[in-house]
Amino acid sequence: MKKKNIGLIAGVVLLVVLCVVYFVLHNHNANSSESDSTDTATTAFETDTDKLTELTVTTEGQSYTFTKSDDKWSYSADASFPLDQSNFEELAGKLKSISSDRELKDVEAVSEYGLDAPAVQVSIKNSDDETHTLEFGAVNDMTSNCYMTIDKDTSKIYMVASDLETAFNFNLSDLAEKESFPSITATTVTKLTVEKQGEEAEVIEKSDSASTGWSYTKGSTQRDIDSSNTSNLLNGISSLSWGSFVSADTSKLAEYGLDAPTKITIDYQVTETKDSDDSDTSTSEDGTSEDNSSNEDTENDSDSDSTTETVTTNKQEVLLLGGQDSSGNYYAKLESQSNIYTISSSSVESFLNIDVKTLVSNYVSNYIFADLDRVTIQKDGESYEFTKTTEEKAKEKDDSDDSKSEDSDTESDTETVTTYFMNGNEIKLEDFSSFYSNISSLECQEWLDEVPETQDEPEMTVEFYKENGVYFKVEYYPYDSNFYLVKNNQGTACLVNKMKIKEIESSFEKFLEKQN
Repeated sequence: MKKKNIGLIAGVVLLVVLCVVYFVLHNHNANSSESDSTDTATTAFETDTDKLTELTVTTEGQSYTFTKSDDKWSYSADASFPLDQSNFEELAGKLKSISSDRELKDVEAVSEYGLDAPAVQVSIKNSDDETHTLEFGAVNDMTSNCYMTIDKDTSKIYMVASDLETAFNFNLSDLAEKESFPSITATTVTKLTVEKQGEEAEVIEKSDSASTGWSYTKGSTQRDIDSSNTSNLLNGISSLSWGSFVSADTSKLAEYGLDAPTKITIDYQVTETKDSDDSDTSTSEDGTSEDNSSNEDTENDSDSDSTTETVTTNKQEVLLLGGQDSSGNYYAKLESQSNIYTISSSSVESFLNIDVKTLVSNYVSNYIFADLDRVTIQKDGESYEFTKTTEEKAKEKDDSDDSKSEDSDTESDTETVTTYFMNGNEIKLEDFSSFYSNISSLECQEWLDEVPETQDEPEMTVEFYKENGVYFKVEYYPYDSNFYLVKNNQGTACLVNKMKIKEIESSFEKFLEKQN
């Protein structure tokens, strides 16, 4: 037994020794492949970037040449390309001084370092006609450094920061200076129009005649829509932004489907604050004002008579959407701008696929009587018209008024009095409100895609009127054992809980009993 244990221990020891030998030999061979290396950090390359006149970058099989004239860089293949000067200067500045953490010499196989087919090649030329070429190969997984040669001299390979290779491994669109997308918030939007080729336009707009303040229109269909739901939709406008730059050549609109685009027109308002003395005040599109006039001594000028006024300006932007790229992004541009970009499909999808049923209010007729001129109800062959009058009347005085000082003359001696009527006879507001609140708070259980045909007369009809154009008519029909059918003059219909209708009828009957 002891002999077996001794043999086992000896075997383990031998295995450990062999592993150590393998590790030593492996490292020796690795070091041999990077023979005559220097680990001291040095400056591998430097140049005066202010003197650069030409820079060519070859990456992913594409070659891009940029030239500098009159202190401005341009893309040689397309002078109209909107090159971002600041970003490009920053990119070129990376060549000013390149340090190396390690230098490899007398390397036999450059392919081991990815330098037989460099990932990125950067060629430069300066005003002294001096030229250089830097080639960047593979990235060392252990050190995260990149292998680089200068002027194709493979006798020296430098290990430099890999972010150099990353910076020059760009797409041309990454260097474009993008036009800014206007800053528009949901609260400033007054109208949104979506026009697709061959379809009727969809319009969402603020409307005084709508019970909710907002309306939706498509052809002959018009619906009052919920202000909160509408705001949720319009919030997407503030997140619109350009993706990639595509082209500055507007003669190629057809290539991107922009010759017959979908149009999204946004009408909005900008609030400006201006001095009444016509001083120079500018306002950004998000409503932020800047006074460009001189500010000298304004804080101490007590004789200044200038006042400010708020001015609201109507503005409009038209977003054009064309075809889609391989990633599903839309080709797009603003009518007011020059360049073509991409825009993510997710950011415009809600506008291209408006579902009016998600915008409408669940209320059947959410009209406040104080905002109306009159309401009529037809039921059981009878018609009831509810109106109101508002007038200024003198306040009634009591004994306490005598104790008031003469200073009270500034107080108003009148008050606004509203009187309510049914068919010309005065009624109490609290009596009217008890049943009218049931009408105005009635909610739909389900909006119907189509309006069913009805043969019978409605059990009850309610009409709402206001001088500025409000006319809304609602008809109530028995439907089944659980629901009533509600139809309105906007061409839509929904189902409501039967018990809710019974509550309206019961409260209305109680109201009539009080009047009798």
